[in-house]
Amino acid sequence: MNLDVHLHSHGERRYVGKLAAQAPQSSQRGRILFQYAPEFIDSGISISPFKLPLSPEVKEDSKRTFDGLFGVFNDSLPDGWGLLLLDRALRKKGSSMQACLPLQRLAMVGTHGMGALEYTPAPEIIEVKADEAVSVAELDALAEESLRVLRDAPVDAGQLDRLIQLNGSSAGARPKILVNVSEEYRIVPQGAGEPWIIKFRSAHEAPDTGLVEYAYSIAAREAGLDMPETHLFPSEATAGYFGVKRFDRVQGTKVHVHTACGLLHASHREPSLTYESLLRLTLLLTKDMREVQKMVRLMVFNVRSGNKDDHSKNFSFLLDKDNQWRMAPVYDLTPSEGINGEQTCMVNNKGLNITEKDLQAAAATVDVNARTVIEMIQQVDEALANVEKQDSLAS
Repeated sequence: MNLDVHLHSHGERRYVGKLAAQAPQSSQRGRILFQYAPEFIDSGISISPFKLPLSPEVKEDSKRTFDGLFGVFNDSLPDGWGLLLLDRALRKKGSSMQACLPLQRLAMVGTHGMGALEYTPAPEIIEVKADEAVSVAELDALAEESLRVLRDAPVDAGQLDRLIQLNGSSAGARPKILVNVSEEYRIVPQGAGEPWIIKFRSAHEAPDTGLVEYAYSIAAREAGLDMPETHLFPSEATAGYFGVKRFDRVQGTKVHVHTACGLLHASHREPSLTYESLLRLTLLLTKDMREVQKMVRLMVFNVRSGNKDDHSKNFSFLLDKDNQWRMAPVYDLTPSEGINGEQTCMVNNKGLNITEKDLQAAAATVDVNARTVIEMIQQVDEALANVEKQDSLAS
């Protein structure tokens, strides 16, 4: 199987190169090969500078961290909820995700993935109706159907198709839909408004999950983090649904996004990074101390807020129109238990009982001074105190 890869970024579509899958030989697994197009090498646009640098030879990831895919292409694949929906769609056709090879999964993503990479040829599993908007009243019904999908319960065929249409190829574990939203926070047809993501809760989460994530998004903004615009969409069944404006879409164009997971081939399914390694990555990739300080601030916020689900896919970078890398806006910031109650991303070799001194020691590895870290801690703590105050007033 072969796939053509295009980068459709900032309004310009460029041919990147070709992916090819070789059939497995006897007991060996099939190989996945990639080769850049000469014209893309000449462009100087480095879509994945560490694991897939610009050069003409045929490339292969012999370590097979992502079943043979390079991390930049693996970033295009949905996980969690998105994979579950694709599996449901394939089962209707007598197949399953388990039977699909990596390039077949990318072909299903086609031109609808997060970020700016596109894959052709792309089979249409479900025809997407671009002129249909989601009504606010429909949110509760979609949320309920998503819980049924998570529990592997029977789902109305029409509602399943609707969930697949609205999911695109989004990443993350929680159910979500991709919609367009007006300045008045009304959900509008595709082609109007701005692209947003609206999240539903998972089966194990509380009904007020949306409200909690919204409160912490406000706290993140007050704490000086680059948080996209957010809104709590109304519900008759819960306290509301958390919505966030997409940062991989700007003024109707796509933006190339690369996670730390994909950049470093560091699996998000296990603790694979430290904040020191993330800080060094940010410095090496962006060459900008302002971006490094953004990562320090995010480290402080995650630790002080108790967000222990800080795995490698929850840190991303954007490639701007001048081909410069910068930190993506922050996302997935609610408190969570993590693995054994520890931060997934360690600080100063610690996953528990992380102190101000530990945060300062991590920041010092990239020459961010202790005073700057203390100021960040104070600002973060003040913002988090406002969340706690709101919680106490609500109770």
